[in-house]
Amino acid sequence: MKIPLQKIKPSPRPIRKTWDEDKMQELCWSLLEQGQVEPIGVYEDSDGFTLVWGHRRVEAARRVGWSDIDSLVVPQDEIDNLIQSGIENLSSEEMSADDKAEWAQRLVDMGFSQHEIGRRTSIPVATINQWLQYKREKEAGVFVHARNQAKDEGIVKTVKIAQVLGDDLEAKKAVAAKVSEDGLTQAQTTEIARAYHDAPSPEVKQKIIESRVYSSDTAADILRRSVARVNLEKPGKSADGEAKIPTRLNKEFGVAVKEFLDAISPVRRNAYRMVAIIKQGGYSKAALRYTIRKLDQLIEDLKTIKAYLEGAE
Repeated sequence: MKIPLQKIKPSPRPIRKTWDEDKMQELCWSLLEQGQVEPIGVYEDSDGFTLVWGHRRVEAARRVGWSDIDSLVVPQDEIDNLIQSGIENLSSEEMSADDKAEWAQRLVDMGFSQHEIGRRTSIPVATINQWLQYKREKEAGVFVHARNQAKDEGIVKTVKIAQVLGDDLEAKKAVAAKVSEDGLTQAQTTEIARAYHDAPSPEVKQKIIESRVYSSDTAADILRRSVARVNLEKPGKSADGEAKIPTRLNKEFGVAVKEFLDAISPVRRNAYRMVAIIKQGGYSKAALRYTIRKLDQLIEDLKTIKAYLEGAE
């Protein structure tokens, strides 16, 4: 049935508190070009109608100058209205991570278990659990900012950090800030959280936060590079902590550079020789895989040294 917009009041507790302005403009154009596809949901009260779902559609209809809107009148049942509002919004409109988490929490506060919410909404229980955990973590100050909140990216990353780091609130905050700032993927988020968890000292933890995370990094890679950077910065010690190399005297520094370059030359010659052998098929698959792993480690160590030298310029 058609209901005048002036008779429709917003819900006193809408499950969507915000919307994307660009998407609102798209909805306005959609109403003008295609008309209204789905009715809004309202319940009737003493002075008109109150919205259950369809807040964005009502706002868009007002913006484009409509006087009334197709509506479905439903019973005034707080629990059922809340469930139906969530289902409608999740299926037809993009909800933010905060809105999803708040909606699930409101149902829990009404006495519903996650399994009951899942049964009545067809949302996987694991997803509901993630939303609820995300809400708890964000309230504690742990939050990963994601560009696409509707796809639960921020929720998943926040929960992954919490699962790895447990009750260490400061650790979770530090890693979450790193993930947000660098825009790390879900896989990178898990690996950096594991590296931070396994770091042997506060200095190494700090290097993990400061260092770049590469797409192929494992927790072991991140941790090994961070330990190397800490060791490099210890006065008079090399990355492996063995030879003391005074770097304050130009003469001794020059000797160290010459020794390093002399060591690099045969590595380069042997690398080209190895490539020539590979082209002729003279290698085993197992040997090739082992060599690649060792090269990856060498490359990452050299990157760490290079970054340290660049920082000293």
